[in-house]
Amino acid sequence: MGTAAAPVVPKSAVKHPPRKRASTPPTTLAAFVHWKAEDGFKYEWNNGVIEKSLKMITPQNFYLVRKLTHLLKEAKSSQTGMLICEAGNMTSAAQLRIPDIAYYTDAEIRQAAQSATWPITAFAIEIISENDKINNVYKKLEEYFHAGVKVVWLIFPQLETVYVYTAPEQVTICKGNGICSAEKVIPDFVISAEKLFDRSI
Repeated sequence: MGTAAAPVVPKSAVKHPPRKRASTPPTTLAAFVHWKAEDGFKYEWNNGVIEKSLKMITPQNFYLVRKLTHLLKEAKSSQTGMLICEAGNMTSAAQLRIPDIAYYTDAEIRQAAQSATWPITAFAIEIISENDKINNVYKKLEEYFHAGVKVVWLIFPQLETVYVYTAPEQVTICKGNGICSAEKVIPDFVISAEKLFDRSI
């Protein structure tokens, strides 16, 4: 007895999953605030220009967030607050920046909830990859300080080095036993570069 031939299905009858439409980039800041790119990248608004960062915080750098959060809990600070990842900061009326990690006091968090606006962080952290353009990083650094940020850390995981800025022209380079400090904003928030990059603790 022969094997029956498989039925031929017309191509028109084959259903394919619908293709995801590319979202249209917004043309105003108000539209940008509600825009979801849905491609895994981070975008910032710079005076009408949408600037793309390569990626948000990668899984390989989650340990840095954990380490810094634990450090904040240990800091003997008279004020309480928390570190928040990927929070918007209006550094000017025409610029919305999204630092990788930012510190906010409880009072700032309550005020943000009531006013539905983004407070400017006093302590911003950017985790730098080999694909970041250093000129763009430095422009953003100057923008942060112009907006009122007091301390900025640029963390280079591959180099196990942290650049601690307290002004655009004032920097401490921390490596090995060098101490990274944000005490200008959070009392006792200090850690050596060696301990920060130690993935075993």
